[in-house]
Amino acid sequence: CLERLPGGNFRAHGRVDDTMNLGGIKVSSAEVERVLNMVQGVQESAAVAVAPPGGGPDQLAVFAVLDDTNENDPSVWTPRLQAAIREQLNPLFRIEHLSLVASLPRTASNKVMHRVLRQQYMNRAGA
Repeated sequence: CLERLPGGNFRAHGRVDDTMNLGGIKVSSAEVERVLNMVQGVQESAAVAVAPPGGGPDQLAVFAVLDDTNENDPSVWTPRLQAAIREQLNPLFRIEHLSLVASLPRTASNKVMHRVLRQQYMNRAGA
C-alpha cells in the first residue's frame, strides 16, 4: 500500500525489505528462495541483498539450511544454487556469498528475519 505525501513523495506501508534490486532488476527474496528451495538437498533458504563495501549495485547473499548431507562446503553448493537461479530465474543474478547455516532466525510468528541475516553478513564482511 502506498500513501501519497505532500510534495509528490510516497510512503510505502508493508514489507518492502524483501524486494531486492540486483543489477537494476527488481526481484523479491521469495522468488529467489522458491528457486533455491527446489534444489535437491536444500531444506530452506533466505536471500538478502547487501550493499558492497565500496558502493555500487546490491549483491546477493544466500543463507541455506541443508538436508542431512555430508557435503557442507559452500564452494560445492554455490555452483549448484547459481545454476538453479540462472536456469529458472535470471542468468544475470549472481550469488556473491553463500552461508550454510543450521537454522534461519525467525520471529515469534515463524517468519524468517531477513534483516538479521543482512546484519550478520555485514558484520562478517566488516562493513
